[in-house]
Amino acid sequence: MSDFGIWAMIGFWVSAIGGIAMAVTWANAKNKNPASRKLLEKSLKNRLEAGELSQSEYDRKVSDLTGD
Repeated sequence: MSDFGIWAMIGFWVSAIGGIAMAVTWANAKNKNPASRKLLEKSLKNRLEAGELSQSEYDRKVSDLTGD
């Protein structure tokens, strides 16, 4: 095998493995919420007080946040 063939093979595998690693990292980061749970609960409380949410909607959304 020529020198070009070896470098082409190495480049291919580095690109393939790097692409898979980047895809997994991107997919995991996509599921993360940048807002803290405390901030989200405060926002829900404000919406409840403003009448935008009913008490049952508020309870359901807070339980969704806490995972209960």
